[in-house]
Amino acid sequence: MNIFKTLAISTGLTLVAMTIALPAQAQTYMSTKLKDVVTSGTGTINLFSAANGSKQPNPTAATVEWLRQNNGSGLVFAVDVNEAANGTEKASSQGITVKSAKVVAVISGVTYEFTEFSTRTQASVAEGTSTARSMKYTLIGDSGSSRITSNTSSDIYGSDFDATLRVEVPQSLSGASSVRLLVTLMVTNVALGDPEAFYDYTNGFEDVAIVTASDAAYLDGIQAGQAEAPLVIQTSAIELLPSSTIYLPAVDKYYMVTYEDQFPNPGDYDFNDLTVGYRVYLELNNANKVVGIGGVGYLVARGGGFDHDWFLRINLPGSTSGSGVLNLYAPGSAVPASGYPRTINLTGPLNLSVFEHTATLWVDPGRNFVNTERDQAIIDGHRFTFHVTLNSPMNVSQMPAAPYDPYLYVYNTKYEIHLDGNPAVHPLSRNTADGLSGYRDASNYPYAMIMPEDWLTPIEYIDLGEAYPEFVEFIKSNGSTKQDWYMRPNLNAIKNNTPDKWKW
Repeated sequence: MNIFKTLAISTGLTLVAMTIALPAQAQTYMSTKLKDVVTSGTGTINLFSAANGSKQPNPTAATVEWLRQNNGSGLVFAVDVNEAANGTEKASSQGITVKSAKVVAVISGVTYEFTEFSTRTQASVAEGTSTARSMKYTLIGDSGSSRITSNTSSDIYGSDFDATLRVEVPQSLSGASSVRLLVTLMVTNVALGDPEAFYDYTNGFEDVAIVTASDAAYLDGIQAGQAEAPLVIQTSAIELLPSSTIYLPAVDKYYMVTYEDQFPNPGDYDFNDLTVGYRVYLELNNANKVVGIGGVGYLVARGGGFDHDWFLRINLPGSTSGSGVLNLYAPGSAVPASGYPRTINLTGPLNLSVFEHTATLWVDPGRNFVNTERDQAIIDGHRFTFHVTLNSPMNVSQMPAAPYDPYLYVYNTKYEIHLDGNPAVHPLSRNTADGLSGYRDASNYPYAMIMPEDWLTPIEYIDLGEAYPEFVEFIKSNGSTKQDWYMRPNLNAIKNNTPDKWKW
């Protein structure tokens, strides 16, 4: 959303958004009741004009800029909800619906509008004569008075202000010659009864104050009138509700990650020592921010004699937090395995230990390997699912790029094997101590690769270059030729384990 725009005040004027550095200020400002009010559903509030009887002088551009910075690049306003008793409204609980709110500032002759606003509560209401309800921001209060804050010089101290309204202002206001708040309340379809009759506005008027962060937090904590108001939903809860889902690589596709577990030695290079199919999904809210992360995957093949743990790591920012569960299902079972679900307590990167001790977890009786020998019947592998709910919405741009970091820890060698570009992270691995920062050999051959879900692993002990004859040219050209080498296998050298066989 474009939250601010510039408006020319004279023809031919070139508009340049300027951020004016604010000098360090020792002054601390207090919340100030403003002279103008919201009446009959609209209000144009001059932020430079204090109400008669205010404890504070008229605010200045410096005052407003200090309050903007104090509130984290936004201006916060306290509103005294003053409504007649319609619907279920009464002295102890009253409400109104906000249709729009914006801050309009004039700086160096240029007018800026900041239109992104929010309140602490929302409700599903219908506008005008419509019967279609949708989520709208609301302000709720009561007729109580004497709000006692710690700031005795604040106009909130001893007041009857109720709820807060915030407008995002990413522009410095220190040089402003004029700053106004424009508010429009919504006409709700009161014929429907509550909640519309509760969240309408009447002929009362709403006082407005511009407030400090501490006073805003105080009012938000009181939650005046909310206990008796109908259909109150906290905005913070709305922000965490998913409204759409992104699947990676696709809603009906999986990444196929496969490994040669002899790293850093070439071994038999049949590249089937462990093969896993997995998919990740991101849940987005209405603002297209990530509020949840989940995934599902399967064991596809185990052609290695070594024992491994398979991890899925998503390198989220260090500030990320959340909680969720990890489930593991034995082949063909809809009941979680013993010891599951496991709780996920997320702080920073997500690092899931998904398939543990694969050599004993997944066994084909009478065989050394699973789904890799020529005459071996295909059997189902274990399935995993996970889901994490984030404590705070996260911009999609903060997510690392898929396919993320699926990696193997090999117990026998104590090495971990990642896709190119990922660091060693396992606390017991010897990669760093042995000076190994990559996952290719001296001839550029990899030990982990992501393939399409319909890729077929080589038969046990058959070199990848024999199973896929163009692979060697692809490696020797540093990936510049034969980029689709995996599409032309030697049919006599691959295991016919197609997705319809390993998905269950």
